[in-house]
Amino acid sequence: MKKRSIYKQVISLALAVLLMVSAAFYTDVPVNAAATIRNERITATVQASSTAALRIRWNKSSLAQGYVIYRRESVRLPWKRLRVVSRNTTSYLDRNLTSGKPYQYGVRAYRKENGKNVYSIFAPVIGATRPLKTTVIARAVSSSRVNISWTRVSRCDGYYVYRRAAGEKWKQIAVLNRTRRSMADTTVSGGTKYVYCVRAYKKGGNVRYLAPMTQSRLVTTPKGNSSSNGSSSNSYSEFNSYQLNVMKKILYAVETGGQIYENQVYDDFTEAYTNSSAEHAITIGAGQWYATEAQRLLKLIHDKYPDTWKACDPKNYVWNDVVNKNWSTYRISKKSGRAKIIQKILATDAGKACQDQLMYEQIREYEQEIRKLGITEARAVGMLINVRHQGGYGAVTRILNKTKRPVTLDSIYDALKTDTGNQVGAYRTRQEKVYSWLKTYMK
Repeated sequence: MKKRSIYKQVISLALAVLLMVSAAFYTDVPVNAAATIRNERITATVQASSTAALRIRWNKSSLAQGYVIYRRESVRLPWKRLRVVSRNTTSYLDRNLTSGKPYQYGVRAYRKENGKNVYSIFAPVIGATRPLKTTVIARAVSSSRVNISWTRVSRCDGYYVYRRAAGEKWKQIAVLNRTRRSMADTTVSGGTKYVYCVRAYKKGGNVRYLAPMTQSRLVTTPKGNSSSNGSSSNSYSEFNSYQLNVMKKILYAVETGGQIYENQVYDDFTEAYTNSSAEHAITIGAGQWYATEAQRLLKLIHDKYPDTWKACDPKNYVWNDVVNKNWSTYRISKKSGRAKIIQKILATDAGKACQDQLMYEQIREYEQEIRKLGITEARAVGMLINVRHQGGYGAVTRILNKTKRPVTLDSIYDALKTDTGNQVGAYRTRQEKVYSWLKTYMK
């Protein structure tokens, strides 16, 4: 009986050892090759960002016994092991980081197989901490202009500028490069309260991470000048935002809008020599920017909206031409691939916004030239801006030499009727339309 009892104990002990070995075997080694952790792919994403921390997430693997988190500050630097976390963890908050700086993260699942740790495939992600906030100062200098300035933010890639009128929502008005410290908002209205916000941004992968939001003090633009009888005057030191917009619509209408007020063709593309034998380069956009002005417009779009440009011109066919070609004689066929890329860029919201911005800038430039000649009446200034845009500064002085005093819209139009045999005088219908629209819309 004693021998049988010992025999049973030996058998029980052997079975227990066998069960323990089996359990260890099935814990460390996958059932089949397809279940190995080597075939798993762990993809990291950025869940949240602040000025000093980044939170990442990743997909969970049913085979994982844990995860190893890695970070590097440049693709030229080696990965550094940050932390090992449990199999139930799928996010990690990385603290004490530098503001406005990109970081790359990778996460690998691991599992013990055949007594050794085996690691998964991983897909890294690039994120960035947010830049620090800036200090914004806004100053109304006229009824149609507010000057905005801000303090520099280290390590940022650029700035977003926003404006909010009293009782309205925030509106983005500009995206500027990192070297800018100021801008002029010339699209404001007289007698209106505004607040401005400037937010630095940092690129991290395909995302722009914005700084915390800070805003300027409330500024109020002065009202436009008034005549002695209390009615609105038609003479200003410069166009207000309403007048500026009217002038833009007029120039767009006569250039690409089929001479219909408020019509325009933003993606217009005109080949060289189409309008005139003297035009040796292409003309593009709603405002018909020719030669180097076309180049100026495309540079503006590229610099302000690089992501939009990249989506339209991923291989930089057009951008290489913008940088390297002579745009005084740049000519390509409308059927060419480059022409189609240019039209695609012009048709985007970014392309339209930059065309409007450039048109406003040119109107301001022309307006200053004309007011220096002593012309102050708004409609007269508008008519001469049309002449300047069409025929250059020489055409303005030529028409003024023919104009009876005082210089008014009517006296300029009478002079235009006598101007023949040149680029301005030959377009009688255009001058008639501009004259009519200025009478109707330029208040």
